Amino acid sequence: MGGTMVPGGGDRRRIQTAVLGSADSQEPLVLPLEPIELDAFRSRSAGQTFWCGTWLGGCARQLTTKLYTDRVCHFSHMPHHVAGADPAHPPCTRRDRDVAGADHLYIKAAAEQLLRAARLPGEAVCSPPGHQNPAGSRIDLTLGGGTRITFCLDRLGQPDWNDPATPARTVLAEVVPVDRAVLQRLRYIHRVRCESDGTGRRVLIGTQTADGTHWHPLDGCTLGPTGLHTPSLDRLPARPLAKAPAREPAPPRRRMSREVRSLLLRLATARASRDQARTRALIRECDDLLHRPGPELPVVRQARDSARLWLGERSGETVRSRGNQLAALVSTPGEARGLEKPHNLEDRYAAERRTRLAELGTAVRDERHRDVRSLLREISRIPPAAHPDPGEAHLLQQARSLIRAANSQGLLQERVARRHWLRHTCPACGAGAGQDCHDQPAGAEPLRRPGGHDDRRLLAARDREHKQRTATTGTSTQDLVRKTLQVECPTCTAPAGRPCPVPGCHPARLRRYQSQQPW
Repeated sequence: MGGTMVPGGGDRRRIQTAVLGSADSQEPLVLPLEPIELDAFRSRSAGQTFWCGTWLGGCARQLTTKLYTDRVCHFSHMPHHVAGADPAHPPCTRRDRDVAGADHLYIKAAAEQLLRAARLPGEAVCSPPGHQNPAGSRIDLTLGGGTRITFCLDRLGQPDWNDPATPARTVLAEVVPVDRAVLQRLRYIHRVRCESDGTGRRVLIGTQTADGTHWHPLDGCTLGPTGLHTPSLDRLPARPLAKAPAREPAPPRRRMSREVRSLLLRLATARASRDQARTRALIRECDDLLHRPGPELPVVRQARDSARLWLGERSGETVRSRGNQLAALVSTPGEARGLEKPHNLEDRYAAERRTRLAELGTAVRDERHRDVRSLLREISRIPPAAHPDPGEAHLLQQARSLIRAANSQGLLQERVARRHWLRHTCPACGAGAGQDCHDQPAGAEPLRRPGGHDDRRLLAARDREHKQRTATTGTSTQDLVRKTLQVECPTCTAPAGRPCPVPGCHPARLRRYQSQQPW
């Protein structure tokens, strides 16, 4: 079990398992890792020799123990076995150098113990080390009647799971995976693992079922003509180890064409702007698209049905009834949405009315006159509740008063929203940014003016028009220089119409021109 040697020192890699007696021996031994335990181990094994066993994939050279207080204790090759010192012996190529490196020998000994406990003739054969397969990758336990039990300790060899007798005659290492399709057919699989126990390793046999893997000591398992038997087989569940997939994998998604993407975007925009006529036209476009030959377009069908439902609720196409009358949503002639019970219909009306009232409260607070008018029309089409909210009447009164005030103040109230004109200082009453306008009656306290003064809204309207004009047309440097010729330059006293003697113009002339503009 050696490794590359360093002159005057130990192995570069730690070795923790060896064999007793000779290199061809199959009696493994685990070296204790702590210094105190190693002293006791040396006392018990006085006079014994340790070898880098060939059944462990080693080089058949003698080993010695290394005691350390600052690292893990381990086996090491004898000092005269330095790599390259003896041309007749090549360097050690053992790969497994931990405590699990000799597990195949412990499992082989456990298989022989099961054979003796069952009092059956037979033998256990361990696969020899090779160039491709590691040492002990497979252990075959042959019984006298011809029954063979195989211990597969790596992933290289997989048994024939189509044979019904394979689960009882195959034992896999804990780390060996099994295909999911196999687990969906089998009810159990036998497993094997090793645990450290002093200077040796203890073998455990497990049975993997749909309830998990249950591990048993070696004395609780038995051999028979059919194979290996564990206590878990007495309470074996009826379902397989793995469940079948719940559903078929979803088909690959097709990319949405530009035409479909544009149609869905226009339909969503029409609904957001509450344009019922435009929504009806787009629903007809969806019908034309769905009747074309080609693959199914579920996203278009879903968007069309949702738009029909929205349009029916907004335009009054919902057939309302009271008592025992039936209610149905008719989207096209000969097509009905379905029937609803009266109390469910009333609950839907109440929920829709609450939603519209909440939107109306926000629109009244922001003084969005167009939205207030539209929401008042929609609320008037919804039947009132049997016991309306006391605040509902007050909110409706505020909304109607806002509309009457907007009608008397003109179109400027609708052109400029509250959030825009509130940023400017009012020229009429002097209200600062963020403050409401007020009127000052003679001999009375100031009164809040709903909607603000027109002069203040006019400032916001001009500001918005200037931004739109600049964003669409733009102003080049040459155009700006030509416009500054309209004013006299305060720096060089160049009169209007005559350019400055410097390239472009003086900054003071540009500032004078900008200060005289209405924006």
